[in-house]
Parts: sequence; C-alpha cells; structure tokens
Amino acid sequence: MDILAMIKICISTLTAAMLSPASNFVFIVFILIVYMQYKRIEGFQGIIYGKPKETLKSLVLTSVLAGILAGTAISIPMVLAGISFSQDMGIQYLIILSVLLMLLDPRLLCFSYSGGIICIISLIFGFKKVDVSGIMLLVGMLHLLESILIYFDGYRGAVPVFMESDDGSVRGGFTMQRFWPIPIAIVLFAGYGGFAGDVVSTPKWWPIMRPYLDPLKVGEAVFTAVPISAILGYSEFTSSCLPKEKCRNTSFKLAIYSIILILLSIASSYIYIFKYIAALFAPIGHEWLIRYERKLEKKRQPIFTPVKNGVKVLDTLPGGPGEKMGIKPGDIIVSINNKTIVTIEGMDDFFKEYINYIWVNVKNRFGEIRTLEYKDYYEGIDGLGIISVPQDRNGILVVKEKKTPIERWLRKLKKD
Repeated sequence: MDILAMIKICISTLTAAMLSPASNFVFIVFILIVYMQYKRIEGFQGIIYGKPKETLKSLVLTSVLAGILAGTAISIPMVLAGISFSQDMGIQYLIILSVLLMLLDPRLLCFSYSGGIICIISLIFGFKKVDVSGIMLLVGMLHLLESILIYFDGYRGAVPVFMESDDGSVRGGFTMQRFWPIPIAIVLFAGYGGFAGDVVSTPKWWPIMRPYLDPLKVGEAVFTAVPISAILGYSEFTSSCLPKEKCRNTSFKLAIYSIILILLSIASSYIYIFKYIAALFAPIGHEWLIRYERKLEKKRQPIFTPVKNGVKVLDTLPGGPGEKMGIKPGDIIVSINNKTIVTIEGMDDFFKEYINYIWVNVKNRFGEIRTLEYKDYYEGIDGLGIISVPQDRNGILVVKEKKTPIERWLRKLKKD
C-alpha cells in the first residue's frame, strides 16, 4: 500500500470528523463543553486578576487548534503502523460514560476511568459488543497523546490561588485546568475483499492486533478509516514549582503509564488474562498516579511562602508594570529605586508619591539578582501590578483542597 495514499485517507478522515455533518456532531458537542469549562475559568480569572489574563476566545481557540494538531499527530502513525480495531469495539459507550462522569467531577473526564469501568463490566457479564483490547489500546494511545499536550500546552491559563490543606496550612500556587477536543482517524476492519471506497489493503505488517481476524484470511482483510472524536482534560495544582515545570514532570510520568497500558492492551489480544489486567490497570494506575503526584507535591518545599525581607511575587497582573518589566512568579522584590523593601505595606507606601520611573532589584528563586526598569511619564506609576504572597491570610481568597470522589468515599468509610 502506498504510504502517501494512506496519509491522504487519514487526513480526509480527520477532516470529516471536524467538518462533515454526518460525523462532526460529537466534535461540536465537545467544543461546547470546552467553551463552558473555560467560561467558568475566565470568571475565576476576573476575580483574581481584576480582568481575565487570557481571554475566553484565546483559551478555546488554542485548545481546539492544539487538539486538531495532536489528533493528526497520533492518527497518521496509528494508521501507518497498522493499529486497527474491530467494528464492534464499543466506542459509543466510552464517550457517553466519559461525559456522565465529567458531570460528577471534571477530573473524571478521562477515558481511563470510563474505559476501565466499561471493560470490567463487559468481562464480568460477558458483553460481546465491547472489544476490551481495542478500547484499552485506544485509551493508552489517547493518554500518550494527552501527555504530549500537557507537556506543550497544559500550563496555559493557569490561575494563581491560595490553597488550604487538611492541616489548615495555606499555600500559594497555581491551579491548572486545560481541555482539548480531539478528532481522530482510526482504522476498522471492514471485511474480506469486495469493498469499494476509501479502504486500505492489508500491508504485510498489518495489523498489530488481529484476534478478530480469520488467520487463514489475513491476506484478504480490508480496512477502512473512520472518524471519531474524543475530549481530553488536565487538572492539577502546584505550589512547589511553576506551572510549566509541573506540566513537564507530569507528562513524563503519564507517558510511562500510557506505554505500559498500550503494551498490556496488545498482550491482551493474545492472552485472555491480560484483558482483566489492562482493564484494572487503566483506572487504578491512573488514580494512583494522581495520588502519587499530590503526595509528592505536599512533600516538596513550596515556592510561594512569605519571606522576612522583601515581597514574594505569586503572579503579575495582565498589562501591569510588573508583567511589562519581566517580573516572574517566585521573584522577590528586594528594592525599588535603591529603597529596601521589607514588607508589602512598605512597597505600597513607596508608590503613594508620584513616581514616573523606577528600577527594581528582584531576586529569583535560585538566588540570582537582576535589575529591571520601567517608566511612564504620562500617567505615572502607582504600583507594580503584582499578586504578592501575604504574610498572613487576612483578606485573601483561600480555596479549600478538593478531594477526589474516591478519597471522599474512603474517608466516609473510615468514619463509618
């Protein structure tokens, strides 16, 4: 089979997932879900910053574009490598359950949970219209894709918050919530010869998984590419590192989880017991990964804690002097115009006089000091435009740490 022809079929299928009236309904629904989630985040940004730091339009468009690029990036290798699925794999159940779980908790908008639940139920009750190996393989591929999206795009739209832990301590940090609607082209087994239209004749290495094929007719098997849509989400809080660093650490661990799940899925198409192993590993492994990350987060030294001398920066206000000067989260304001800054009140007092030019010495979290300058001869400068880490919790908006549904359920069992 000509590789260019395979890529052409893949791209036309992806286009159908987004533009064809017969195929794009689910993709449009997912875009609307993304829009509603970002509408809420935009409102939260307005409370924190006074106005959204990143517009609703920007958040939605970048999510959709990243999703389309990611869907293309995973679809073409899947098609070329011969990762194929049976026609009765049960994708529709996967999508429906994912949306229902999202209504309980946005964090549950994850195919590892819905896929694991569907496959376990199918294995226990013997539902024939669920391809456990196929669904688990698709979940693994989607999570591998998610790890890439988190690495490059997960930190966009992060919002600074003060989080209260169970012990009553308050940590400054960033909450991240990012969602991506994904169009995907997957290859389905169409039958044995005699098919017209966009079909792919079987190359010698095809397919990697073939439990649904008659071993004597593999050479006659014909496949067709079909469009599907998915939605991926990422939700996390960090106080021990910056959002971009947190995303890159998380993406690495998620990629390892994804590769393990993919290998288990392939093995399950040949050895039956691995169907149970893959179906259980998908939700349990994913939940363990989340709990492990949160445990590490609590053990690490938080960045955004008060300092005795100076003012620590949590974030800068959009369009303010601090952002324009290049002040970064985690920086400490040491002095302004050679005047030592010890407290937030002292910094505020400095700007009570008319100032039109400032030079600020800031120390980053690695101890390096740099001098930044800013001037405004027309309107003057009445502040740095920063969100600072307060020395006490009076007057700040504190968000309580949210427990996962499983954590809430376990806590309830302990109380009973």
